[in-house]
Amino acid sequence: MVKIHSNDSDKMVLGEVLGLRDSIGEIQEAIADFDVGKRLNVAIIAEPLGGKTTLINEIEKLNISRATKITFSGIVRDKRETSLPEDAKRVVILDNCHFLYMRKPGGFDVFYEFLNMVSSQDRIFITTWNTFSWKYLNEVFRLDKYFPVLISVPPFKKENFEDLLLRKYEEGEIIFGNDEEAKEEALVYIEDYPLELASLGRKIYLPILRINLSYLKKCILNRKEKEKKEEKETVENRVFGEIYRESKGNPGIALRVWEIGIDYPRIEPDDVPHFSYDIELEQEEAFVLELILSYQGLRKSEIVDTIDSTLRTDEILFQLLNQELIFEHEDGSFRVRPEALRSVIAYLEKFRLVW
Repeated sequence: MVKIHSNDSDKMVLGEVLGLRDSIGEIQEAIADFDVGKRLNVAIIAEPLGGKTTLINEIEKLNISRATKITFSGIVRDKRETSLPEDAKRVVILDNCHFLYMRKPGGFDVFYEFLNMVSSQDRIFITTWNTFSWKYLNEVFRLDKYFPVLISVPPFKKENFEDLLLRKYEEGEIIFGNDEEAKEEALVYIEDYPLELASLGRKIYLPILRINLSYLKKCILNRKEKEKKEEKETVENRVFGEIYRESKGNPGIALRVWEIGIDYPRIEPDDVPHFSYDIELEQEEAFVLELILSYQGLRKSEIVDTIDSTLRTDEILFQLLNQELIFEHEDGSFRVRPEALRSVIAYLEKFRLVW
């Protein structure tokens, strides 16, 4: 099976949050309100690779002395896993809450238990959700009643990508485009040359063409440096512009596009790849793809539990892998390929499997 290195946004920003300061401020404000008796639970939502775990990690660091954090890494099947430890603090951070249900009969028992806990505890809950799971669950359970503060992780700006993608390189290490020599041009001027006319007893001036070689050399050197710098900046901007357009502000997609496009240490605008997938799936295959998108990652056993067929799961995974829509992550889960994410979302939206 195909395996590629994960571009999971969970790992990409180490201790530094790019473009998330407003979101952090809103969450911190909700926590401050709780300290004075106003409890408004928070839901942080984002599409896969959108940076929600990066944001929640930053919130954890800011509240390290008063927060308890629990991360769900797979579908939760036991109600006891939603119980808080006895020493849980007043601020509870729950990461990946989209793992608290299953799309099958009886698959919401854990989720009911979770909602009961959230509504009965004298604590504030800061939670993260896959945006597609959130929309589905909110439609069914009116989650916004339990989590009135909704934070949608904003798409990254182009300048954020520059900081993100270049952070692991030394300054000047990456070459953007080529640095061809600029064309030289001559610098000339007219000077009046004095000519003594003894026979007439006076001086006249004749215009002559002069070339100031020392100044010309200086101008040429300065021009070369300027043109090199301008060309580099222009090409660099074009590279990041192409990455921004392809990723639509999703940092995980941007990282994958960069990884594919760069021929270290050089990258040019034409090297930035663009992806478009022609997807053809049967109804059940599309349903499983929607599950993988909504959970962000599902293991084979979890898919089998949902559709009740090992044989059919194998067939579906083969089709999705064969069309290069998903890959097998190093932790054994299947995830949508970052470069296929836009096509997958568009396809599933077309058939109203996500919205």
